Amino acid sequence: MAIELRITSGARAGARETFSKSVIAIGRHPMNDLRLDTEKDLDVSGRHAEIRLVGGTASIRDVGSSNGTKVNGQPLVGERALFEGDVITLGGAAGASLEFHVVDDAAPAPVAAPAPPTRMAEPAASAATTPAAAPAAAPVPPRRDTTARIAEAVEAQTGKLRRVLYFFGAAVVIIGLGLAWMSRQNAAADRATIEQLLKELQDQNAAIAELRGSAGANGLTDEVGRIRKERDSLLTMLRAGGDQAAVSQRIAELNAQQTAAGAVSKVDYERIHEQNAKAVAFVVVQHGDDIEGGSGFGVTRDGIIVTNRHVVQGAAGDATPSRIAVQFHGTGRWLPARLLKVSTSDDLAFIKVDAPGAFPVVMGVRPSGSVRPGAPIAIVGYPLGNETAGMGGSIDTMTARATLTAGIVSKSVPDILQVDAYVAHGSSGSPVFDQRGLVVGVVYGGPTEAAGRIVYSVPSDRLIAQLPGEAAGVVRP
Repeated sequence: MAIELRITSGARAGARETFSKSVIAIGRHPMNDLRLDTEKDLDVSGRHAEIRLVGGTASIRDVGSSNGTKVNGQPLVGERALFEGDVITLGGAAGASLEFHVVDDAAPAPVAAPAPPTRMAEPAASAATTPAAAPAAAPVPPRRDTTARIAEAVEAQTGKLRRVLYFFGAAVVIIGLGLAWMSRQNAAADRATIEQLLKELQDQNAAIAELRGSAGANGLTDEVGRIRKERDSLLTMLRAGGDQAAVSQRIAELNAQQTAAGAVSKVDYERIHEQNAKAVAFVVVQHGDDIEGGSGFGVTRDGIIVTNRHVVQGAAGDATPSRIAVQFHGTGRWLPARLLKVSTSDDLAFIKVDAPGAFPVVMGVRPSGSVRPGAPIAIVGYPLGNETAGMGGSIDTMTARATLTAGIVSKSVPDILQVDAYVAHGSSGSPVFDQRGLVVGVVYGGPTEAAGRIVYSVPSDRLIAQLPGEAAGVVRP
């Protein structure tokens, strides 16, 4: 399934873009799939809304925009389905409007042109045959009636055909009776399977309704709602006689996702934020006229901060920054810093606050060797840079505010800890916390086509091996 978004108002009015991916991010930030004008469409947020394509159905949700989203003039609350011709309004007067259309993503097969008529040669005139006259003296035998001869030939041929048809008819009756018996047996088995699957779906829907209403499910509304919605569609498919094997496999997958969501709902994210957010710093690095922002976290009281190598080295990959400044969460105070150490094996770097004082540190760094897929995590950092760090304010006068996003570990190998959580440009260097509030990874990127949902981080085992000696006290068992 492919969709076309037609921009009907705003700086890009008249433009059309077609997508066939499952998640389409919309906003002014360059990482979005549909990008609006960053200087003119000012009511559109950096990351404003998302369109999701699941099982041939499209839906839209607002992802925390400043000025809201409307569909056909109605404010968008939660997630709602999209239909042909729906008008999506992003923000207010200085925003943009889109039209939603479904397009056919299969090219029609070319129609072959009819072959030109071929002239047929005129049939040659057949020579008329005339029976030779019998010699007058030869006796002529009596000729049989033509109708009688034809009847005998037809009888000889149709007799064989009737015998074949009788045999075939008997075989059809026997096969039909056998299939009817097998069908009754299979129908009974199918009914039992369907009833079992229906019961499983209904029981899981009851469990997920309880999860959705739990006090610890903050931030899981969209994920739990999506699982519930897909379960409802599977119920409908089963009742309509859908593919039981496919439904059963999808139920198992959704059950795993529900289990992960349940684990996430039990994590005390407020405690993790309260214990660690003050130690998470917004890092600004200058190379010539270029200024880039990233994230980092304190590991010593005298101001050693962990961040990414690519944050401090910039686009050149090996340049020394002309200036580094950091601001810890909630302080509103910019502190000068200097480059202390750059890793040669991992996307890690260490900077040091170049000012006196005692600075906040994270609760601890824990070895990542025991972290397993499905474990809940939290990322605290500054996705989209100062647009979220200071809520769009001037970088000179803003007060940095770190953002917490929840997720789960999706893969753990010695050199990469992969998690399913939202990040964006500016998240580089953010700490990944386990459910105890200890660092188990350092975010460094992810594939663009994943729209920020597949996140790569340096495992804490590799970080611990490279910590400066004075930071050894931050390691926890």
